[in-house]
Amino acid sequence: MMLASCLKEILDRYEIEKTKRFKDNSLVLKIRKDLPKEFSKFIGDDFTVKAACGVSSWPEAPWITIISDIFDSSQEALIIQYNFDVINSSLSLSIISRLKDTKQYTSLRRFLSKFIDATQINGFQVNENADSNELLVKYYTYDQLNDVALKSDLDYIIPIYEDLSNHFMEFISDDVMSNKQTTHKKTQIRVKDITVSYSNENVYQNNLKNPEELFTDENIEKIIRCNIQTEDYKFILDTIRQSGHWTLTDLVRDYDLNLNELSVKDRVLIFAKSFTDVEYKSVGRILGSYSFSQIRIDDRLSRPLIITSIIHELTHFLLEKIIKEVLMKVLNTNDTPLISSFVKILLEDDLNYLLDEYCAHNVEGRFTLYGYQDYSSFNYKLNEISHLYSKEDIDYSLIVANTFAYDIKDIMEDFIDDDLREDIKDEFLRLPDRPDYEPLELEIDSKLEGNYFIEALALILTRGISDVLNNPQKLERYMNKYDEFFSNQ
Repeated sequence: MMLASCLKEILDRYEIEKTKRFKDNSLVLKIRKDLPKEFSKFIGDDFTVKAACGVSSWPEAPWITIISDIFDSSQEALIIQYNFDVINSSLSLSIISRLKDTKQYTSLRRFLSKFIDATQINGFQVNENADSNELLVKYYTYDQLNDVALKSDLDYIIPIYEDLSNHFMEFISDDVMSNKQTTHKKTQIRVKDITVSYSNENVYQNNLKNPEELFTDENIEKIIRCNIQTEDYKFILDTIRQSGHWTLTDLVRDYDLNLNELSVKDRVLIFAKSFTDVEYKSVGRILGSYSFSQIRIDDRLSRPLIITSIIHELTHFLLEKIIKEVLMKVLNTNDTPLISSFVKILLEDDLNYLLDEYCAHNVEGRFTLYGYQDYSSFNYKLNEISHLYSKEDIDYSLIVANTFAYDIKDIMEDFIDDDLREDIKDEFLRLPDRPDYEPLELEIDSKLEGNYFIEALALILTRGISDVLNNPQKLERYMNKYDEFFSNQ
């Protein structure tokens, strides 16, 4: 197939194919395999062509990158990139830069602009946005896509790209980079060393930042009523899921990752990092913990326990995230240190804590080999509080927890697919421990639907009101901690 025909087919089919199953989709395979081959016919052997179309779900649009082999990876490099606009059936070709320190884009642009002759760029436009990582761009309408024009523009832009790449290397050069240029040896960053910048998207009108603003009679009434619909809740779940996919796609692209080449542990780790920060620790008796938007896992554990501990703690994050998004929707406020602290405190309530632990163990158990399920921290909390609450209260909390668990497992199964789940099982088969089937008796099928679940959400949020009001010092301490987190975003 000719290159232009291949590009047009993607523009023609993409929006339709997005409504279909992602795995083994013929268009995904065409983008990933056929498209790089077509581009490789037009360029030399000193370049790497990659066509991306998400990892395990559809992105908004696919893209193609061409990168010189003088760069060790795409983390810090100059890149030729084609972006598809599937809505308007058009395509753009640009030269973009990637820097680890995004604050340097303005300085880099100023430096490289000295080597761009704006009068001799053959239909390309100079991007004048000082903060953008795009240097040059050319747009194609659907009808302008033909092999002659595409090859002509590549022939024209590649020498410019090569010249700018050399100057780019000057800009970022230091002893380490110079050594990399000399050896031309590619290095792969360890997944555990990958850092992610997480940002909060402001979509609501308010930013409640102090308790006096939050605890008005009107807001307390809103929390108690929890006036959201099941469609709102489903939208929250979909937004969380999609955010994880976007982050994972960026990580795969920015760090030049091949998920199939990663170990089972690292695949689970990179999925977790798509949602929140994960670090390893090497001291203390606790296997893992989640607090203040960070997961910490003891790296002295066996591989299977590291994997399930990551899943367990990621569930704590996702449950907190879901409840926080519900609260934000109810109060029409963006996330703030106050909102995050409110949710953290309410999850420390006895029954909410029990709910949280049961949910985490339940989700963890979904991805664990049958007979290796563990409910230890849940049992510990249950034994601690069972004499304080009725059996009906505890049973109800478990049903609510199980409802959350179903939704969180649904999110995770988008990332931990059948193949990876089988690989996780294989990790457990290497353990000398014998399976223990007794914990499976704690698993239940019951869950809440529709308005019954909305009522449960209202109860969870309402418990937080008195807990927060009765612990002003804890609230202040937590807000100060979250202030650090928000200021680093």
